[in-house]
Amino acid sequence: MKQLLKKFCLLAVLGITLETQAQEEFPKGWVMYLEALQGAATNFHAGPDQFVGNLQLSPQLTLIPDHIRVSAIGGTAFYNKKFYGTYGAGLNWRLSTISFDPFGSLLNLQVQLQHLWGTDKQRLVGGGLKAELGQIFLVGISAHRDYQLNEWWLQTGIGFNLLHKKKKDAGDPFEK
Repeated sequence: MKQLLKKFCLLAVLGITLETQAQEEFPKGWVMYLEALQGAATNFHAGPDQFVGNLQLSPQLTLIPDHIRVSAIGGTAFYNKKFYGTYGAGLNWRLSTISFDPFGSLLNLQVQLQHLWGTDKQRLVGGGLKAELGQIFLVGISAHRDYQLNEWWLQTGIGFNLLHKKKKDAGDPFEK
């Protein structure tokens, strides 16, 4: 039984493939992610770093199917022991898709570029690496340079697609 379990796990790991060809990972239409991020604001000097927390809503429209989405971003940030508003625009570019044969794609990796403005002189430009799991969840890391206040915002976060549509059942993948 133990050998069978080891072989099954090995086959499952080998079944995960990295595909860079176009797939229905960025389909036409809209997605809207509610993201929660947290991290630190730092200028990399001897002073203490500050906690940064973000809650943002990001509606995204597929501009080039399977490749590029554009987004508007709005939310609130907890920074310097106060709450501020943030708003801006972004661009998501799908790098690749990780598939789990015979079930199809598991997640896609994407680069996210953003420019954000804050309600108290914050001017952030940056981006991050995101993993979109089944077009439902989003996890990632980001780095933004605040060129107005001379700081870096380094954050990790998770998101949920509020416009997720349940896909039609394609049937049993083993019955091919």
